[in-house]
Amino acid sequence: MASTSQTENGRNLPKWGILGAGAMGWLWTYYLQRAKIDTLLLQRQNTSSRECIIQKDKIFENCRTSAMKSDNPSLPTLEALLVATKAYSVRSALLPLQETLIKKQIPIVLLQNGLGVFEEVRELFPEQPILILSTSNGAYWHESAFLKITGIGSSYLGTLDNSAPKSLKNILFKRLEATGLPVVLTDNILKQLWGKLLVNCSINSLSALWLCRNGDLLDNPNSKQIWKRIVHEGVEVMRLELQQEVEPLEILSLIDQVAYKTSANYSSMCEDRRRNRPNEVDYILGYLVRKAHHHDLSVPTLETLAELLKFPANSSLEQTPN
Repeated sequence: MASTSQTENGRNLPKWGILGAGAMGWLWTYYLQRAKIDTLLLQRQNTSSRECIIQKDKIFENCRTSAMKSDNPSLPTLEALLVATKAYSVRSALLPLQETLIKKQIPIVLLQNGLGVFEEVRELFPEQPILILSTSNGAYWHESAFLKITGIGSSYLGTLDNSAPKSLKNILFKRLEATGLPVVLTDNILKQLWGKLLVNCSINSLSALWLCRNGDLLDNPNSKQIWKRIVHEGVEVMRLELQQEVEPLEILSLIDQVAYKTSANYSSMCEDRRRNRPNEVDYILGYLVRKAHHHDLSVPTLETLAELLKFPANSSLEQTPN
């Protein structure tokens, strides 16, 4: 699929920046372009364009986008910047763009797993509109040759403060809705983030430890028992943080739904382990453990999993075939 041009029938098309050329960055690039939204990939390389082969169902398409080095001072005005890097890379990835983003007041949309990234970005951009897009769409790289889209899940758009006016939220929501992916605009994104946090603690952690696809966990009685312990401990923290009741069965049902919808997918944490890369454990299990300690709660299952997922940086694990 060729990249959309900047004008169509004499009118300007909206342009979104994509920071991060991983699975989620390319997934949203692909769907934004299908919605006639021009994209600009911000990257370390100094190239003017990038291409990616996308497999959706049994169809292969070529997705091409314009590109630019992220520290280029000639960054054009963007309707929004979608940050699709790993949680631990967000701050360093945004630093080269800080001055330009502030000057142009470009809205930032965060697409990370876990919690804690919003606060880090807010320190860099005290007055910037910052939104969060929480999504359960599934995609992974097939032998580094092409991106396989494996599951379409719900996405929620919202913010944790009042930095984004309602009019802006509505505009960005309409753009995301135009992609055809299920997107919901919510005033309570924090509850969605906590629910996804417990889903990630359950699916990502076990799939990374056992090096399996998400769907393999559904028929494993051991995973179901561990999920119950994760949810039992996590819900207690969630209740105190949100100051509201949370039903454990609702979270367990959500875990089953996500694992089923993304059954063919390798979780991001599993992919990180298979490719000997750092993972986001500090923003997922680590975040939950820190909050539990703040409330003087005992969370032995979460603590154990958090420690197990801190794989040695020099570990050599032979890559598993897709």
